[in-house]
Amino acid sequence: MSKKSWWLGAACCALLWGQDAADRVTVPFRDPSRPGTLRVDLINGSVTVRGYDGKDAIIESTGRSRDRDRERNRSRNIPDGMHRIDNNSSGLDIVEDNNIITIKGGFAGSADVVMQVPRQTSLNLKSLNGGKILVENIAGEIDAENLNGSIEVTNASGAVVAHSQNGKITVSLNRVTPNKSMSFVTMNGTVDVSLPADVKANLRMKTENGEIWSDFDIKLDSTTRPPVVDDQRRSGGRYRVRIDKSTYGTINGGGPELIMQTFNGSILIHKK
Repeated sequence: MSKKSWWLGAACCALLWGQDAADRVTVPFRDPSRPGTLRVDLINGSVTVRGYDGKDAIIESTGRSRDRDRERNRSRNIPDGMHRIDNNSSGLDIVEDNNIITIKGGFAGSADVVMQVPRQTSLNLKSLNGGKILVENIAGEIDAENLNGSIEVTNASGAVVAHSQNGKITVSLNRVTPNKSMSFVTMNGTVDVSLPADVKANLRMKTENGEIWSDFDIKLDSTTRPPVVDDQRRSGGRYRVRIDKSTYGTINGGGPELIMQTFNGSILIHKK
């Protein structure tokens, strides 16, 4: 191989490595002796959070390149034969303030973010497009919202609120926080929840186009709920009556409310 060919090959390898490499930062919590909070708000991208035995937040992010087809290149007067050089940096904004770490991703690009945090960290996670939200080994409170994507929480202990517009919700809890309500809601997708065998809960379950399955001994409540009447005729509005389609029941004598709801999908309630 000639010296020139070797140099070109090495340059190409270096360029590819630079595009694929992830941004990695370590952010310390101000007071590691008390539980912290992680907030993530992405416009486009996936979110993965794993609990570990350290005291800092370790954040890795990879930007996504945005493809453009040839016709669009022509419309922008870009000559044939040229190629775009992508900037795959994630462009995140990360702030720590009073034991709260906030991560934001803007409109300009997409990023997949993978984080390690202490197990007792509480989470507030949001993503609009571009991937799933995955949480593992967390013992703090979890609030996850994904507009177009699934939510999966495994090996967790605490209280979980998980809402999606278009995506499956899968939650597996080793322990639950006493006297804390939880909610698992999606418009399009299955709600699949695994709970400890000794959990005490009041259930409110609703699916428009699906079925409800469980291996718990759920005591169903046959009490008829009164219709909800919305009378706005005095102000020139309409008169509306809504009849609740939810199924109510209790596990182990009842406890905090657990809401499980989907429009297109089934509800699965597992005993761990």
